[in-house]
Amino acid sequence: MKKTILVFLFCLGISNIFAQDIYSSSGHSGYHKKTQKKGYDPDKLILGGGLNAGFGGGSANFGISPIVGYRFTDKFSAGIGLGYQYYKAPYSYDMANNVQYYEYEHIIYPSVWSRYFIYKNIYACGVFEYDFTHLQEPLDNYGQPNIVLTNITTPCLLIGLGIKQHLGGRLSGVMELMYDVLQQAYSPYYGQPVIRFGLATGL
Repeated sequence: MKKTILVFLFCLGISNIFAQDIYSSSGHSGYHKKTQKKGYDPDKLILGGGLNAGFGGGSANFGISPIVGYRFTDKFSAGIGLGYQYYKAPYSYDMANNVQYYEYEHIIYPSVWSRYFIYKNIYACGVFEYDFTHLQEPLDNYGQPNIVLTNITTPCLLIGLGIKQHLGGRLSGVMELMYDVLQQAYSPYYGQPVIRFGLATGL
């Protein structure tokens, strides 16, 4: 199986992480000075997600990863997500019949995520994913392609740091650098750092 190492590395998303931030023309001016609500506060709800796509050399991949979460304190937020990733890559070529065979992967990955601000705009982040992979490979069978279907489950635990940069108004840019500490054999992040870029805006 070809490793889909780079599938998730660059992901542009819109994550409504900083729902209570307010800004002036001179930059960040703090949080709303209002009476704190007890119990569930809809202003602290986080909605967002990401999209990614890539094509070239006969390969193609695209994915979508919506999330929902809640800001429990000014520093700590957490939630859940559900992603889908499609991957296609050339596998072998039948010269006699002039046919190109491809490997296909469909990955569904529910996740639990958290972020904790440790210093100004720098935060620690963690994501636990459980990847369900459906793999189709045209393995060689004495010169004839033999389509093999395989279902694989892989836990992934991404740990790292992130930073947000105010871009103006209520918009911020976000960058995260993480690493899969479990390093399972079929992890899409095996042996590689995971870099994610995104945008954050208030609700």
